[in-house]
Amino acid sequence: MGLLNWELYSGPGFLLPLALSGCASVLLVLASCYAFSLRMTAGLRGKRLWLTALHLVARAPLVPLGVLALAFVALLLGTSVTASLLLLAPGPVALFASAGTWTEKHALHR
Repeated sequence: MGLLNWELYSGPGFLLPLALSGCASVLLVLASCYAFSLRMTAGLRGKRLWLTALHLVARAPLVPLGVLALAFVALLLGTSVTASLLLLAPGPVALFASAGTWTEKHALHR
């Protein structure tokens, strides 16, 4: 959709909406790491889930960046070393995401 809008409205005025949607996309990708763990373990849903996830991203953005880096390294090892490593990758990624979420969530209550 962004490429279609770029072709229709190509000009300097298009850079601001493009930058805003890029920032929103990055925030949602980072918040989804927290949102998945909060949904599975804390039972949060809907608006409260995403507001809590965004709050945790604002507080500690390195945890979801670490989750994404771990997933990338697992994918890289799975494709370069052997594909059977890809079967083992989701476990450590999920554990790291859950541990980081709980660490930050309990740090909010101090």
